[in-house]
Amino acid sequence: MDELARLIQSLTKSEKRYFKMFTALQGGEKGYIKLFEAVEKMGDYDEKKIRKMFEGEDFLKRLPAVKNYLHGQILKSLRVINAGNTVDSQLREMMEDVSVLYDKRLYKQCAKVLDRAKELAKANELTLPQLEINVWQEKVLLELLPIEKFERMLEGSLEEEMATVDAQKNAIQYRHLYNKMVLINRKIKEARNKEELEQFQSIIKHPLLSSISKALSFEAKQYFYHIQLIYNHAKGDNAACFILASEQMKLIEEYPHKIRETPKIYLSALYNVLLCQIHLHKYDNFRNTLDKLRSFPVKSTNIEVSRFVNSYIFEMVMYLDSGEFDKSISVREPVMEGLQKYHDKINSIEEITLLYNLFYSYFGTAEFTKALGIINKLLNEYQKELRYDIQSAVRILNLILHFELGNTRLLEYNAISTYRFLYKSKRLYKMENIVLQFIRKKMPKIHNAKQQLQAFVELRQDFMEIANDEYESKAFEYFDYISWLDSKIERKSFAEVVKEKFNSKAAKAEKKTGSKKKGQ
Repeated sequence: MDELARLIQSLTKSEKRYFKMFTALQGGEKGYIKLFEAVEKMGDYDEKKIRKMFEGEDFLKRLPAVKNYLHGQILKSLRVINAGNTVDSQLREMMEDVSVLYDKRLYKQCAKVLDRAKELAKANELTLPQLEINVWQEKVLLELLPIEKFERMLEGSLEEEMATVDAQKNAIQYRHLYNKMVLINRKIKEARNKEELEQFQSIIKHPLLSSISKALSFEAKQYFYHIQLIYNHAKGDNAACFILASEQMKLIEEYPHKIRETPKIYLSALYNVLLCQIHLHKYDNFRNTLDKLRSFPVKSTNIEVSRFVNSYIFEMVMYLDSGEFDKSISVREPVMEGLQKYHDKINSIEEITLLYNLFYSYFGTAEFTKALGIINKLLNEYQKELRYDIQSAVRILNLILHFELGNTRLLEYNAISTYRFLYKSKRLYKMENIVLQFIRKKMPKIHNAKQQLQAFVELRQDFMEIANDEYESKAFEYFDYISWLDSKIERKSFAEVVKEKFNSKAAKAEKKTGSKKKGQ
């Protein structure tokens, strides 16, 4: 989509209304307003349609310049409408006031504004603005104070400024560590062997990451939690992730003004807690966390889209994980409606995740044709965006669906294609190697139901040997292959097997918790 059109489509109704009021006060030729209204109705920018629509209009002669001017005017109106909405913007305005007052030699007024600005910056732990304020205070007080008083003030000012610099330096160090951890995470995502885990550990061994007490500010503490979460997720320690995510959410809730200022940090914390609850299959407080997310006030399109995507992903995963596939049916329609409504605002990863969960929902209710339709969509339309591990899982699931639908010829063709794809990879899970060998050696020998059953029993045994492996268990998070094999071996539905296993785990966990309480 054209950048101008994307900006216009991102505006809320109130922002569009304000823009029109904002530009109404300006004189001169208003071709850019006509362009704004045309693109607003059009949805995207089509230059041929624009030129045909405004044929003969003078502004068409300089259309590129008009587009740039319109883009700039929209941004200017957004700055005005959002002025003072955040602490950062309030401080910027105050510093502009100080600059104006200083030029007019109104030093006492400068000092008052600076005092208020300093108090605001300190309350919000904003170190960079504090440093700027200190510079201005010295300039102003040099004009206001007698030499002796200014000299005494300088010592205290230096001490305070150095402490602020230390806090800023501390935050910079944490940010640097975070960025290094993110780079490793982008390349590896989840450690599959000791060597890959050691890359994460090279960062986590830094002295600053030994304790949260080393972080000197809210910003630094946020980086600390993000780094620890990435590391523990990479090594598969879901229990540690849950503790960290809960601590992070608690910290943010202690700073309500931070939630108002930067709602994304709170949403991110909620996402982490929900994700950990899913990984640990802890659903006793899941609805409460989900309600916090769903009731979070929407103040921008970005938050609205993010809330839609994540709340439905988490709700669907809860149903799929617990085997309540029938309950996931009610979520399908709002997900499809949201995908259509926000099609130009949802990124490819979010769309892939929603589609994958829809596939799982259809699979769980034995609607295999619909499930195959989504798998084909993922392979045909999103192949470039699919990470290797997800593409590998999708290709294997493609085989399972053709098996369920009895598509023998397509199964044979896709088996060869999947074999080639897996064989070319340099980062195979053992599970994928097992599938590779199954396709190559066992599938061609299956000619009847008895041989098929025996092959499934052997495949299940191979999977069970690696399912609890620290590194290999990740491959089983995309799909419950063992439960699917159990459903074939025991001649039950996939949903039945998943639900029985989940209920069994929940009963054991409850019994274990009860025993601990009695022991106390």
